[in-house]
Amino acid sequence: MFVHIWRMRARKKRIEEYEKFGRQVTLPSLKKIDGCVGATFAKLFQARKPEYLWMVFWRDHDALEKARTNPLWREQIKRFEAGKFCKSIPLEYICEGLESFMASAPKPKRAAKPKKSDNAEEVEEATAEEASSEGSSPTGFTGPTVEGE
Repeated sequence: MFVHIWRMRARKKRIEEYEKFGRQVTLPSLKKIDGCVGATFAKLFQARKPEYLWMVFWRDHDALEKARTNPLWREQIKRFEAGKFCKSIPLEYICEGLESFMASAPKPKRAAKPKKSDNAEEVEEATAEEASSEGSSPTGFTGPTVEGE
């Protein structure tokens, strides 16, 4: 696997446009190019000025080189340059992947449905009993709370 990485500083006045361009133009274009196996568009978290990274994963070096001549790629580059998003010339790296992994995120568990009852008082009593037996609030929420609540 090969990784094509760009690091660029964006113009402050154009960051919203650039992020929209990345999400709506670049990522969909990359999905259509044969040999592209994934891409990540990231904003550098601790940068004083708006900086971004593109990490585009390719099946192999040949796929990356073919992509550079693909009309989708070339059109996307023209649109990027026309948008004048860059404050400076982007740094570009080509890396050969040696080893990697991707953890799959666990699916969130669904909350249990409340018991149905014809009598609203029974529901309130059952909820209060469950909360006191679990040591939680009457809502059943047991996560962190805002201080003072």
